[in-house]
Amino acid sequence: MHALLKSTLIASLLISSQLWAHDTLTQRWSIDNLNQPESVVADTRSDFLYISNINGAPTELNGQGYISKVTAQGELLEQHWVTGLNAPKGMAIVGKHLFVADMQTVHMIDIDQGKVIKQFTAPKAKMLNDITASPDGVLYISDFLGGEIYQLHDNQLTAWFSNEQIPYPNGLLWHQNQLLIGNWGKAINPDFTTQTPGSLYQLDPNTLKLFSVSSGTELGNLDGIVAIGSSLYISDWISGELFELNGKERKLALILPKGLADIGATATSLYTPLMMDNQVIAWEVKDQP
Repeated sequence: MHALLKSTLIASLLISSQLWAHDTLTQRWSIDNLNQPESVVADTRSDFLYISNINGAPTELNGQGYISKVTAQGELLEQHWVTGLNAPKGMAIVGKHLFVADMQTVHMIDIDQGKVIKQFTAPKAKMLNDITASPDGVLYISDFLGGEIYQLHDNQLTAWFSNEQIPYPNGLLWHQNQLLIGNWGKAINPDFTTQTPGSLYQLDPNTLKLFSVSSGTELGNLDGIVAIGSSLYISDWISGELFELNGKERKLALILPKGLADIGATATSLYTPLMMDNQVIAWEVKDQP
C-alpha cells in the first residue's frame, strides 16, 4: 500500500474509533491500570495468563518491574505476583517454569511457587527482549539493542546468532521447526522509528541459513509474533498495527494505539498489551472460511 494512502486510511479509521479490528477479531475483555505491560503469555497447563510490567524506563535497572497473574476470563488475580524485577519484557513457559527476559538477565520462575528460583546472565547483552522455546526446551532470546540472538541450553546462556540483515531483532517465535525473527527495522532514529521498516525472517536452527519471509517484507517496527491456526500475527509497536500473514498474503487485522508490544495467544484468543496505555485487551479469533 502506498505510504500516503496507508496513512490516510489509518487516520480515517482512528477518527471513527480508538480501536479498529478486522471482522475475524472480537474484543472479549480488557484489564486497565497496569504499569507498561510489555508481554503476555498463556500457560497451557492451566487457565492463567502472565503479564510482564516494565514499570519504568525500558532500560532502567530500578527493581520495580513485576509480573501479573490473570485468568483467561480477564480476572486480575495478583497484579504484583512476582516483584523485584527491572524492566521485564518477553516471556516463555517451559513445563512448570516461566522464563522472563530482563535487560542482561533471564529469570527462571517456578510457577507453582510464584518466585524466581534461578537467574542466567548475559553481561554483554544490551537489552534482552523476547523469548521463545523449541519443543525440546531450548530457549531463544533476542537482544534488541545488541543485535544478537541468545540461546539458553543446559543452563548456559550464550550468544548464538547475529546477521547484518537483522540489526535490531525483537519478536521471536519457534514455528514449524524454524525460528521466526521480527526485525525492528534499519537505521534507527532517536525516537525509535527507523528509516527502513522491519521485516520478518525465518532462520533454520540447524544450518543457520536465514530467509526473508516474502509476506513479511518491510512490515513495520516489529515486536510480537504469534501463530493461531494457519496464520501468523505480528505487532508493530510504533504504529499500533497488527498484521495477519497467511501464506503469501497479508492483511491489516487491528489498529490499536502506539505501544502495541509483545502479543500473546492461545488456539482461539489473541492478547494485545498496550504498553503506553497500561492496558491489555483480549480478542476472540474467529475461524475463517
